[in-house]
Amino acid sequence: MTPTRPAIVASLAAAALITATAAAEAQRRQEPQRQRQPTRAEVMLFHSFPVGLRLAVVSVNGRRPVANDRPAFTFTPGLRMTGFGGCNPVSADYRRNAGPSDIRFGPLNFIERKCGGEVDRQERAIFWAIQGATRWRPHGARGMTFTGVRGTVTFEPAF
Repeated sequence: MTPTRPAIVASLAAAALITATAAAEAQRRQEPQRQRQPTRAEVMLFHSFPVGLRLAVVSVNGRRPVANDRPAFTFTPGLRMTGFGGCNPVSADYRRNAGPSDIRFGPLNFIERKCGGEVDRQERAIFWAIQGATRWRPHGARGMTFTGVRGTVTFEPAF
């Protein structure tokens, strides 16, 4: 028994539809999702990160610093932070992620020298807040504030 012409056409049409659908599905899976373009405000925020400035700590978790030597930090264009926490020098790598206000720090490198009392507690709070920072935002004309689950630290240009 030979198939009729309409049956052959229907079979070919079904095969073509299945092949086209499979090819379209394979192409859809291979194309990466297109990221949305950042807004002008996000670009301006990203570029306002104070790179190359020496920034002094003006507040840690809402409290002013108590150290005689003011804690201060510099964030280089090479994604390196160096500074002084009030008792010990410190350095770390940092990275700014896709979001304009995202920031993450690598391990803090410092040799812990004891200065005593409130200075040690303050330095620990600064280092702890920087290490746990996940977001930053501008503060004043050229300063910034880091926030994260471990606390908040605010910087302003050092003189």
